Amino acid sequence: MPDPYVESSYSEAWARQHGTTFDRLADPVVRRAKALKIAAVVEDFVGRPLDGLRCLDLGCSAGAIAAVLSERFGEVIGIDPDAPAIAMARERHRRPNLRFEAGVAHVLLPELGTFDVVVCNHVYEHVHDQAGLVASIDTAMAPGGSCYFSAGNALMLFEGHYGLPLLSWLPADLASAYLRLAGRGRVYQERHLTLWGLRRLLCRFQLHDYTRRVLAAPARFHAEELRARQLPPWVMSAATGLVYPLVPTYLWMLTRR
Repeated sequence: MPDPYVESSYSEAWARQHGTTFDRLADPVVRRAKALKIAAVVEDFVGRPLDGLRCLDLGCSAGAIAAVLSERFGEVIGIDPDAPAIAMARERHRRPNLRFEAGVAHVLLPELGTFDVVVCNHVYEHVHDQAGLVASIDTAMAPGGSCYFSAGNALMLFEGHYGLPLLSWLPADLASAYLRLAGRGRVYQERHLTLWGLRRLLCRFQLHDYTRRVLAAPARFHAEELRARQLPPWVMSAATGLVYPLVPTYLWMLTRR
C-alpha cells in the first residue's frame, strides 16, 4: 500500500502556509481541550474507563494531544510522517506509556491490529491518498476496536483554516486563485469532502454519530467552544435533515461493519 500521507497537518510548511507558527499549533491549552473532548467521546462510546485500552493517534504532529490521551489510556502511540514534529513530541512529552514514531503506521508498527482505539483527528483533508488513510485505520484496529474520526465538511460556510467564505466549495485551482486574491496564500492544499463523500470514503465502517450529541451537551464532552462556533442544538433538533449536510465538522466513532 502506498504511503497515505503527503504532509502532516501541523508541519512547519503547513504553519507557514497558514501564517502562524509551528509552536502555536502545539499550544498545550488548545491541544488539551481537544484531547479531553476526544477522550470523553471515546469513553462514552466504549462504555468503560480507558485505562486498560491501547490507543494509536494517527497524524499526532508534535504530540500534545497524544500526551493528554496517555493520562487516560493504558498505552498511547503517536505516529506522524513529519520527523521534526516527532522530534519535538519526544522532547516535550515523556511518559512511560507513551511513545512516538516518525513515519506511517502500516510500515512501522508491529502492533497493527492490536489497537482498541484509533484517533484520526482532522487528518483526512491533509492527505492525498485518503483511501490509504482509511485502510491504515482498518489495519490498525483490534477486533472489536473503534476509531474516533473528526472531519471537516467541504460545505462549511467558512473554511476552517483560512476563514474565507465558501473556499472549500471550490475546485482546487479556483480555491488557490481565491487564496491569492485574498492575500492568504498561494496554493490551497486541503481536500475536504462533503457528507456524502465522507460516507463513501468510510463505507467499510459503521458510523456512530457524535456530532449531534456533542452539540447538544458540549459541557459533558469538554466541547464548550462548539456551542459558540457551530449551530445551536435547537436548530439541529428542529431541522436535522436540512442542517446536517452543512455542519462544519463531523464527529464519528467508527466500527467495522
